[in-house]
Amino acid sequence: MSGFQALRRNFGFALAVAGSLGLAGCIGDPAESTLTNPLATSSVDAPAGSNEDFIVNVGRRVYFAENSAEFTEADKDTLKLQLDWLTKYSSYKIKIEGFADDPGGSDANVKLGLRRAEAVKAWFASAGLPVSRMRTKSFGNTRLVSKCTD
Repeated sequence: MSGFQALRRNFGFALAVAGSLGLAGCIGDPAESTLTNPLATSSVDAPAGSNEDFIVNVGRRVYFAENSAEFTEADKDTLKLQLDWLTKYSSYKIKIEGFADDPGGSDANVKLGLRRAEAVKAWFASAGLPVSRMRTKSFGNTRLVSKCTD
């Protein structure tokens, strides 16, 4: 259930933004939070505009329901924070990575991961982020983002 993994200047960092595995049991109840990716504590000193700043102070993941590429309100709150940061630090290009660990085979999960990544890209584009700054990639279920027992 993950998306953003790191931020890279000119694709040198990799701002992984999209994804999702559909395993709500791994993340707790999303309704309990206004953000899909709880932020780190303020004890982390991340330089403004750095990859660490994005991860610590903004949040790099958007979570989706099983077999879905639709955003929840919590997703939109996270995307708004990401958009604000990406607007402020406009020299970054981003790679939006999609993940899925849903029922179906590997091919279906790659397609779902791509739909999720493309949904994030479309959301950013509709909010005015230039498409030329974004690219998408799907890992489907080939990379574990979270290890869940359920």
